[in-house]
Amino acid sequence: MKIKTNINRETGVKEKPPEKKSARRKPASNRRPRLSVRSRIAIAFRFLGKAFAPAILMGFALMTGMYAISSGAFNLRDIRISGCRHLDAGTLENIIREEFPPNVLRIDLDKARQRLENETWVKNVEVHRVLPSFLVLRIEEREPSVLLEIGGTQMMADGDGVLLGAYRREFGKIDSPIFRGFTGNDLKTYEKHYAENAGNIRRGIAMLTEIATEMPDEVRNISEIDVSELNNIKIIMDNDSVEICMGNENFLKRFSDFVGDPAKKYQELKDQGIQVAQIDLSNDGQIVYKNIDAVAREKALKLNRSENR
Repeated sequence: MKIKTNINRETGVKEKPPEKKSARRKPASNRRPRLSVRSRIAIAFRFLGKAFAPAILMGFALMTGMYAISSGAFNLRDIRISGCRHLDAGTLENIIREEFPPNVLRIDLDKARQRLENETWVKNVEVHRVLPSFLVLRIEEREPSVLLEIGGTQMMADGDGVLLGAYRREFGKIDSPIFRGFTGNDLKTYEKHYAENAGNIRRGIAMLTEIATEMPDEVRNISEIDVSELNNIKIIMDNDSVEICMGNENFLKRFSDFVGDPAKKYQELKDQGIQVAQIDLSNDGQIVYKNIDAVAREKALKLNRSENR
């Protein structure tokens, strides 16, 4: 039988029995304190506020936008138009009021610009919205710079060949020769072949500009320009009916050689009673005078070649 003792056999010293640990647990020092009901509600509201704030702002913006669109405060009250000289500003205002919504916020500015630029005299237009109820239109008009003869009527056009209507005295003097020889003898056909006709007008203007760089007074004596032939612009001078063929390049030199001809050959032929129907300057350094029969033969030959193509 074993007898339990607390005496150490080796030292003979009585040992103290081990202390018994209490069954109660010490409270943890890092445990969170319990929140009150009021604190929990406040935290919940803060969370909901962060979660739904974008939706609330979007809803507010939507309601504001709907109000702005439906509110009479944003209805178009006035259209301020600048830049009109030949155009009637009232016509442009009527286009906006009749073809676009009455609320300035619902007016598509780009579409309004495109619509106004469809008007004949409008070259460019800027459209600006001024809240709460205004539109501002800044107009750049087309300038009548050339005169065209189409179907026996003198028409005005700008430098791009855009027709601006029949010439009237109230437009004053337009410092331009009369352009002839377009594709189409009426307005509808002219518009159908607009790209070709506009290109011919630009060629004629380029010729005038080149000559005017050194001979501004002489270029004003040109009364007509025929652009019917692609590579041969023809001109007629004031008080004369003779065609002068300029070709398609070196216009200044060719015109200068003719005007300053030291031999005065053209005047000599007229003094001799010889009827000159055409003067050909299309070859540099050479002036060819042609009578009526020679011109008629050339036209018949060109017509025959055209029919055989």
